[in-house]
Amino acid sequence: MVLEVLSDYLGRFITFEELERGSKLSRQQVKAALRHLSEAGFDIQDSGKGHALLSLPDSISPILLHCGLKCRTMGIDIHSYKTIGSTNEVARRLAEAQAPEGTIIIAERQTRGRGRLGRTWHSPSGQGLYFSLILRPKLDFSRLPALSMVAALSICRAIESYGLKAEIKWPNDCLLDGKKVAGILVELSAELDQVSYAIMGVGINVNHRSDDFPSSLRSAATSLYKVSGNKINRAELLRKFLADFEKGYHTFQRYGFRLIAPEIIKRSAVINKKVTLTIGRKKLIGTALGFDANGALRVKDKDGVRVFSAGEVSLR
Repeated sequence: MVLEVLSDYLGRFITFEELERGSKLSRQQVKAALRHLSEAGFDIQDSGKGHALLSLPDSISPILLHCGLKCRTMGIDIHSYKTIGSTNEVARRLAEAQAPEGTIIIAERQTRGRGRLGRTWHSPSGQGLYFSLILRPKLDFSRLPALSMVAALSICRAIESYGLKAEIKWPNDCLLDGKKVAGILVELSAELDQVSYAIMGVGINVNHRSDDFPSSLRSAATSLYKVSGNKINRAELLRKFLADFEKGYHTFQRYGFRLIAPEIIKRSAVINKKVTLTIGRKKLIGTALGFDANGALRVKDKDGVRVFSAGEVSLR
């Protein structure tokens, strides 16, 4: 692929012959690819003796997302939108139409982005990553609560590649400096104990500035840019997440939660902390001790140790 070869030489000139060899394409195919990339907005300079890709655009276009993607299933089939109501809604329709596992639906902007408990996920254009993955896990229904933490771990690893320290807030949030930087929403289609498919919606605040958040969220939300001071290429961040999640997802299906539990505990924002757990109208105060084999939270209160597979946790 011509774009991958140019990316390997980012900012440097490469001859036509090297482009042919690296991409394993004919001269005419390379010329057509260069023309297509230029028309798509890639900043390619022609010196007469060679070509150079001067920079990678901050875009979620399929051609850029595929460039350097090291996955066999995750993100291979991409549905990309400028504006959409909810990526989860489109993913559900595609899943019902038998779209393959790993299909990703991504948008520059959502008008009806959703978080847990019916909340809205703020999705300004061009600032974050808002996407949904179609999964077809071969798992017992009881093991699926841990799926969001498998994703949270991959989000943390991707964020940490930029020199930032991320934490996991059970059951489905990632934090930077104690504020939410990412959230995960898993929706299932199942009959009895048989899961037909899972839709995993993910929102990551990447290049948001303070003014990009509504005033009601500024004290609780943050972004990679706000913490690091550096703009992050969103396609690169997504590729890192997808590659790590693909490995973690298959490991989780094969070996269960136990292999990744120690790393999740290491990154946990709640383990060994005093917490308030809210389930509907009920509140429980106790100490978060750890997780069971399916990722449910173990909490010790005045009545002993109890296990919860869902709930809203806040630190005391």
